[in-house]
Amino acid sequence: MASGSLKLAQEYAKEAQKASKSSWFSKPEWDTAAQYWDKAATVYKTALHFEEAIDCHAKASDAFTKVNALYLAAKGYENAAMIAEKQLKDHSKAVMYYSKSSDMFRSQGSSPERAAEMLEKAAKICEDVDTIQAIQLYDTALGIYEAEDRGRFSMGTFKKLTSYLIGKSRLPEAADVQMRLYAVCEQINNRYEGNKCCLAVVVLLLAFGDNVAASKKMDEFGQSVSLIHSDEFALADQMLQAYTNGDQEEFANLARSQKVTFLDSSISRLAVKTRVPGAARVEQPPSLPQMTTPGGAAASSSVHAGSSHTTPAPSAMSQNNSGSTRTGSAVPPAPPVDDDDDLL
Repeated sequence: MASGSLKLAQEYAKEAQKASKSSWFSKPEWDTAAQYWDKAATVYKTALHFEEAIDCHAKASDAFTKVNALYLAAKGYENAAMIAEKQLKDHSKAVMYYSKSSDMFRSQGSSPERAAEMLEKAAKICEDVDTIQAIQLYDTALGIYEAEDRGRFSMGTFKKLTSYLIGKSRLPEAADVQMRLYAVCEQINNRYEGNKCCLAVVVLLLAFGDNVAASKKMDEFGQSVSLIHSDEFALADQMLQAYTNGDQEEFANLARSQKVTFLDSSISRLAVKTRVPGAARVEQPPSLPQMTTPGGAAASSSVHAGSSHTTPAPSAMSQNNSGSTRTGSAVPPAPPVDDDDDLL
């Protein structure tokens, strides 16, 4: 069965090569060649000959490009990329073909979302092997959404890149991405997401330790009449003030507020972990030394605020009937009770 499939694939490839050639009396028939290359790729893939399948898909796309069938060319490059990624684990080849597919989808004109999607797939492959290339691919994908006025479709990509940058400790760049998302939200009148961007930017910059930059961003956000009346703007301002004042307790309380939890999980976790520089730490008082009385019993000493004077801790007999403790004098013990009188 496998040999029969290979023979069929090879026959398709021969027909494709024949249609691609020119002679004195004929020109290349690129549309026919593309169809045969595509058929050969399908059969090769079924026979588990993935290298040949990738090569035929790429040649089919080249032929489709010759006849300006750009959508079909994009699909062919995408198929080649998927085989390289999933079957051969050849990441460099997969990224190359995803990028070519993106170019074809964008040149075709009616599929900018697909063009950006191809770059996102390539970026995902690069995340663990090439940070710079991954960021560039995500950034190019966002550029397509922005240039083609497809901002409403870009929310997921903005969040992916922001989360990736946070994971790589590139917080100022993550804040810049959120600023770009804020601009898109303003353009499409998405106030809910825009308000969240304001809070996210401040959280990211404070987590990075740059309260000066956070303050400047708040000034920029303050130019929006609708934003300054939002809960997110008020919370961002309170967090900035707590950070500037070195109030760790207040900042921690604000970081756990509901509006922060509504942010992307990577940002909300970052807010909770942020430590205010110069914050006064509340420390447990040291254990007080014990004093040994002449009779051998240990008595604890209490330290009065503002003074180093210590007094022995009062004994149980120094408490009055209401349970309050007196200092300076001891209450004499009560006389013994005659139980016989009570029986009478």
